[in-house]
Amino acid sequence: MTKVFLAREADGKSAARRAMAAALAQAEIPTDAEVAKTVLGKPYLPQFPGVHFNLSHSGPWGVCALSCAPVGVDVELVRPLRQDVAKRFFTKTEQLYLACHPAEEFFRLWTRKESFSKALGKGLTLPMDHFSVLDDVLYRAGAAWYFHAFFVEGGYLTLCCQQPEAELVSL
Repeated sequence: MTKVFLAREADGKSAARRAMAAALAQAEIPTDAEVAKTVLGKPYLPQFPGVHFNLSHSGPWGVCALSCAPVGVDVELVRPLRQDVAKRFFTKTEQLYLACHPAEEFFRLWTRKESFSKALGKGLTLPMDHFSVLDDVLYRAGAAWYFHAFFVEGGYLTLCCQQPEAELVSL
């Protein structure tokens, strides 16, 4: 099962470090384990190839997702946005959906897009307007990717993984 560790601190980066420490402790990985990054910036543990994790932070929130398969996570606080953002990053169908729903829905869909892109290790190099995240499961390259949403005060937290079950651990 994929687990998401959520922490709140004075700043999101500190919270993400705390969430990562808790995740690594849960997996019995030493706190001094080497963390490397792929060319596109996805973190991984060279000494533990069967362990996958991902980090995100926004405002006071920090999260770390931990799994035995590729995983991506994103947390975003709801805030005002420029109107042109949806046109640049969402499919036409998603744009129509957003036009008929409250502005907060942008963040629900955005965290899905970003968590999926991070799970693939592509970051923002993956064209966001080339795939839709309106459904709870995204099928791509012969794999099913599941979106799991968790409540975060004032924002959205989305996990993307290949496991249909996930658990939130609040610190």
